[in-house]
Amino acid sequence: MTSPVRALIFDLDGTLVDTLDGIANAINCALMRHGLAPLTISEVADRVGEGGTALVEYALKKTGHEGHSERVAQLQESYFQAYLSAPIHGTRIFPDVIPMLERAEARNLDLAICTNKAGVLAEAVLEGLGLTRYFRFLVYGDSLPYRKPHPGPIKWIVGQMGVPLEACVMVGDTENDVLAARNSGVRSVFVSFGYSKLESLRSQPDWVVHHFDQLDPILRNFDRQRHT
Repeated sequence: MTSPVRALIFDLDGTLVDTLDGIANAINCALMRHGLAPLTISEVADRVGEGGTALVEYALKKTGHEGHSERVAQLQESYFQAYLSAPIHGTRIFPDVIPMLERAEARNLDLAICTNKAGVLAEAVLEGLGLTRYFRFLVYGDSLPYRKPHPGPIKWIVGQMGVPLEACVMVGDTENDVLAARNSGVRSVFVSFGYSKLESLRSQPDWVVHHFDQLDPILRNFDRQRHT
């Protein structure tokens, strides 16, 4: 049985929006508040996509304060508060995202977000940039008991949509996105302008795009393949 594309599931950070400066600003404000050394942009970029807890734990490990749950909780709370005070600081929507989403809407595609970012932070970014209205389902890093690369978040979204797995495509910029797609049985598109390099991936995506206007021909080709 074959299906055309009926749903697109998007990662958030590094895929739809460039949040690197905002994340770096928030974690470094939190670190300095606790008398700890700030992270470099490169260090932050390497961990975007894993979620705020992983970033906080990395920062503590780097400063020799790892493994202390109370310390993690304190720094994470400071990070959340710093982020929420300026959720779109230095943040921009990537080029052609809005036209791409509107083209997808015109094709009656179901659109969803699947991110490892904490819900309160992801919602603040989406609302601040006016993106929430495009997505019917939104799954955050704390929405379910598991996160990408576990297949659970994507399978939950697909189940809510009521469409076949083979009719869905996951679009993201990290290993977690590609693996989550593979683990759940959906196709994957890797965006090369995000925070991970293609050559660093251990699992290869089905397609690679360098800008979002390359997504349309992939979806059309996907439809033709599904009908052959």
